[in-house]
Amino acid sequence: MGRVSPFFLVLLSLGFFFATYNLLTLVIQYKNSSSGNGLELSDSIANMPHEVKRLGKSNLRYHVGLTATDTPYSQWQCRIMYYWYKKMKDMPGSDMGKFTRILHSGKADNLMDEIPTFVVDPLPEGLDRSILEEISPTWVNISLRMKDDHETDKAFGWVLEMYAYAVASALHGVRHILRKDFMIQPPWDLEVGKRFIIHYTYGCDYNLKGELTYGKIGEWRFDKRSYLSGPPPKNLSLPPPGVPESVVRLVKMVNEATANIPGWESINSS
Repeated sequence: MGRVSPFFLVLLSLGFFFATYNLLTLVIQYKNSSSGNGLELSDSIANMPHEVKRLGKSNLRYHVGLTATDTPYSQWQCRIMYYWYKKMKDMPGSDMGKFTRILHSGKADNLMDEIPTFVVDPLPEGLDRSILEEISPTWVNISLRMKDDHETDKAFGWVLEMYAYAVASALHGVRHILRKDFMIQPPWDLEVGKRFIIHYTYGCDYNLKGELTYGKIGEWRFDKRSYLSGPPPKNLSLPPPGVPESVVRLVKMVNEATANIPGWESINSS
């Protein structure tokens, strides 16, 4: 079982944050092209530079990193994610490499033999802020200023620091390669299409007519926060007719995973 410093944990957490919540497949800092050493960009927001595109022909693979805790709520989501990672990895032409669950509980849990895991110690209280201020002062300062403004805080809510990162990166001239087809978030995105990721953070509430009742518990619902103390049961009921494809696909994928993961309903925090 490995141990790493809190500083290393923060760096890993920041990397996972960038990859997951900002809808980015890559974050690259470029030198000014006038220096002669920079990469030439035709569109710094949407298009990938030709020099980076050529990496697609290499043998590089994605190493998936997942930050987690030892709570049942975190564990069952990790198991579903790992199930689908393995399925995608086994597909012909897959770009999936290795998988590491970064467990920041300081001790092993009951998924160590099921999911490749690296255990790290939790951050001491207050240390996370001091380190962030050192490595990303603009991001932290903008987050705090947005938080202190009542209207801004109300408008952005729990994703405030994500938007603060976008502002800070713009101020520092950080360029992003944006994949608009990177992921969807049911129930707001209606179709799956050729997206790479389904990000299920929002509750999905509908009446029996298939109409969204967001903010009000629906006659049919799927909300992962309903399962804070244990995993959802197998074979969840499918949404009523009229519910968007994205929500239907999400529930079907959860059902497939729970039907094939051994000992699904016996999960406990240890």
